[in-house]
Amino acid sequence: MAELEKKYCPSCYRQFDDDIVKCPHDRAELRGRHNDPLIGNLFAERYLIESVLGLGGMSIVYKAQHSLMNRTVAIKMLHQKLKDDSMALERFRLEAQAASSLNHQNVITVYDFGISPTGEPFFVMDCLSGESLEKIIDRDGRIEFRRAINIFKQVCDGLEEAHKKGIVHRDLKPANVILMRRDDGGDLVKLVDFGIAKLLPQAGKVQQQLTRTGEVFGSPIYMSPEQCLGRELDTRSDIYALGCLMYEAVAGEPPFIGDSFLETMNMHVDNHPKLISEKAPDSEVPAELEAAILCCLQKDPDIRFQTAGELKEVLSSVASAVGSASGGTASRSDTHPYGKGKQKRAPVEMIVVSMVASILLVMVAFVALWPGAADDRGAPLDKLLWSIYLSEAEDDVKKGKYESAESNFAKAEERCKRIGDRNQRLQTTLRSKTVLYEKWEGHAEDLEKVNNQIAAIDTERVKQEYFELMKLMDTFESKDHSAVSQSSKMLKAEAEIPKFVSVSSKLYSKGLWLEQEQLLKRCLAIERKLVGDDNLIIAKLETRLAECFVAQRKFLQVRQLLSHALSVFEKHGGDDPNSAVAALNKLGQFDLDRNDFKRAEPELARALERARKLSKKDNVLLLCLRSYADLLQLTNRVPAGDELDREADLLEKKIPVAVP
Repeated sequence: MAELEKKYCPSCYRQFDDDIVKCPHDRAELRGRHNDPLIGNLFAERYLIESVLGLGGMSIVYKAQHSLMNRTVAIKMLHQKLKDDSMALERFRLEAQAASSLNHQNVITVYDFGISPTGEPFFVMDCLSGESLEKIIDRDGRIEFRRAINIFKQVCDGLEEAHKKGIVHRDLKPANVILMRRDDGGDLVKLVDFGIAKLLPQAGKVQQQLTRTGEVFGSPIYMSPEQCLGRELDTRSDIYALGCLMYEAVAGEPPFIGDSFLETMNMHVDNHPKLISEKAPDSEVPAELEAAILCCLQKDPDIRFQTAGELKEVLSSVASAVGSASGGTASRSDTHPYGKGKQKRAPVEMIVVSMVASILLVMVAFVALWPGAADDRGAPLDKLLWSIYLSEAEDDVKKGKYESAESNFAKAEERCKRIGDRNQRLQTTLRSKTVLYEKWEGHAEDLEKVNNQIAAIDTERVKQEYFELMKLMDTFESKDHSAVSQSSKMLKAEAEIPKFVSVSSKLYSKGLWLEQEQLLKRCLAIERKLVGDDNLIIAKLETRLAECFVAQRKFLQVRQLLSHALSVFEKHGGDDPNSAVAALNKLGQFDLDRNDFKRAEPELARALERARKLSKKDNVLLLCLRSYADLLQLTNRVPAGDELDREADLLEKKIPVAVP
C-alpha cells in the first residue's frame, strides 16, 4: 500500500494538494505527514504510527510498526465523527469480525481488534506491499487476458473462502483487489475492505438489522441488479460483481457506467452488456473467457455461476486452452503455448486439450445464455430445471407429499417466467397443479385460483392468435401490381381459412365477440374476392358471424346472414347435408328466440323432418328435437313438447361423450 501523498481534512475527509493549508469547505486545518497528531506517536500502547496509507468514507488507515514484534502493519480507525454512531461502530466491528474469521492466502489477515485507551475503535491488519487492480487498469488501460485469468482464479479462491464462512463481500471492485509480487515474479492476490460485508442470515438479528432489505450498499459500477434494488443478497451477488471486475480488467472499461449513480444502477437492472469483442476488439479475449464473464453478468442469480469454485473451474479450463501465464507479467516464454520451464506437449495432445476445454466453455455459455428458438425463447438451463421441478412435483403428488409438491410447482412456475413459449409450460404446470389441489383437502380456493390462471392464459393465447391472424390478413389485403403475385396471395389466404374458423370458435367461447366479429368480416371479404358468395365456406363463415351478432344482441343482420347461408347450403345440399339442416334449425331457433312463432314453426318442423332422414344425424337431430320441443311448449302444446324432450334424452344417452 502506497502512502497518502496529499493532505486531508479531519472534518470532511476530502483530500487536497500539499500547498493548501485549510479546507475550503469547512475551514478546518488540513493534516499531513508533518502535523497529523498520531504520526510519530505510540498508539494503543504498542503501535508506532508512521504515515497515512488511505482514507475511506468511514475510516482512515495508518501504517505502523509493532513496537515489540518489529512487524509493519496497517491500522484501520473509525473517523472521529462516527465514534458515537452506534450503527457505524457495529458495522466497523463486523468488518473486523468478517476479515479476522478468514485465514486464506488471498484474503487480507486481521491480527487485532479493540478500542484504544483514548477511545479509538481500531483493527490491525497486513500492511500490503503492492498496488490495487484499479491503479494497474488506470495506468495500463487493461490487463492482458492470460495474466488476468491468473488474477481472477485467485479472487475466486478468496471469495470461496469467505462464502464458506457465510460472508458476502458486497463491495468487490478493482480497488479492493491488491496485487503483490511473489518470489517467482507472479501475482499474489489479496482481497481487502470487508467494510460492508454481510454475514448471511444465520449470523443473527443484529447483523440483519444493519443490512435490512431496502438498504443499498456498494459501489454502483460493480453492484448486482438485486443489490441495486435493495433486495436480500447471497453469495451470487459477489459473482456478479466479479463479472463486472473481470469485464473491466480485460476490456479496459466496466460493463455499465452512466452519468449518475442512479443511471448506472438502472443499467445493471435493465441493460445487457456489450460483447467484450465489440467494446475492445483488440483485446484478443478468447470467446471462452468472454462467455464465462457474461455468465457472471446474468440478471437472474440462478443463471450465473452458483459458486466462486464453479467459476474457477471454468477459468482453469480456459487457462489450459489458451496457455495462461503463470506469473504476473506475461513474458514471451510465459505466454508460449507450452509454458516456461515445462515439458513440451505433443501438438496432437495440445489440440485435444484445447478442444475439450473449448467445448466445456461453449457448453457453459450455451446452457446459460442461448435464448432458444423464436417461438420458444429461454435458456436451455431454465427449460431443463423446469422439467426437473415439474417431474418432482408430480411425483410428490403421487406420494402424498403435498407441501413438497406445492414447493416444487412454485419453482417450476418461476422457471416458466423466463421462457417465452406463450405460457405453454406454465399452463402445463398449472394443469398438473390442479391435481394437487383436487387431492389436498382444504384447498378449494387454491384450486379455483389455479383454474382462473389457466383460463386467463387460454384467453391471452387466443388474443395473440387473433392479433397474428389480423396481421396476416393485412398482407393478403395489400394491393399488388402483379396479377400472379396477387393470385398467389389469395391462394395462401384460402389455405388459412380453416385456421380463421378455428380461432373464431375460440374467440366465441371466450366471449371475445368484438374480436370475432372483426376477424370474420375481414375473412369474409377476402373469401368473397376469391370465390364469390355462392360457396360453402362463405355459408359457414356467415353462420358463425350470425352467432357472434346474436351474442352481442345485434339482431338486425342475423336473419339476412342465416337466410343467405341456408340458401347456399341447400344449393350444395349433396355436399354437406348436415350443415344445411343445422342452418335451417339455426334460422328457426333465431325466430323462436324473437317470439316470431309464425316463421319459426315451419322452419323448425322442416329441419326436424330433414334431420330424421340424415345418414349421420345424431347431433343434428338432437338439436332439432330440442328446438321443436321448445316451440311446442311455448305455444301451449306441452305434452307433444315433452314427448320430443324424452326422445331427445334417449338419443343423448346414445351419443358418445368426447374426451378432451
